[in-house]
Amino acid sequence: MNQILNDRITKQQGRLEQVEKDLSRKKVELTVLEQRQIDIEAAQVLLQVTAQETQDGLRVHLEDIVQVALDTCFPGEYTFKILFELKRGSTVCEMYLEDESGFKLNPMTASGGGLVDVISLALRLAVWTLSKPDNVIVLDEPFKFLSANLRPLAGEILQNMSEKLGLQIIMVTHDPILIEIADRTFSVKKNRKGISKVKVEG
Repeated sequence: MNQILNDRITKQQGRLEQVEKDLSRKKVELTVLEQRQIDIEAAQVLLQVTAQETQDGLRVHLEDIVQVALDTCFPGEYTFKILFELKRGSTVCEMYLEDESGFKLNPMTASGGGLVDVISLALRLAVWTLSKPDNVIVLDEPFKFLSANLRPLAGEILQNMSEKLGLQIIMVTHDPILIEIADRTFSVKKNRKGISKVKVEG
């Protein structure tokens, strides 16, 4: 009878030792998991900070370049703004204008096509500066919706952007005002056979 009892006690002690070993191993695993959780949370904070800094830098860069263009044609009338917001787990970018009174305007509906032309060209140039594959950009009939009284300022925008961004602009246009500001012009005309002839004008 005593032997049976001793065997049971020994068996229970063995189980207890195994449970203690398992518990000890689980505590080590828990410590590792807790540290991993701390590392993940730190990485998330770092990513959020980096994303915020990147967004802030991008916002300032785009706002600055578009504002230069706006101030050339519409001095003091509009302020270009960009807002990054987190919506449904994704970052969305809202671009808008503020008028002199601080009223928020949609660039697409705030004014005529000329305003959209100025903003879209400035944004294209600003985005180009982010990748900088080279220092040449080709524009096809920029400012086609800009009113006649603002066309001389369009040339000023292109000159300002060219200097500010270190950019060579190759432009296709029929606009005599934009042709006038070019450093060099080439006239392209088709002859009767439909063959294009290029002539250096200046």
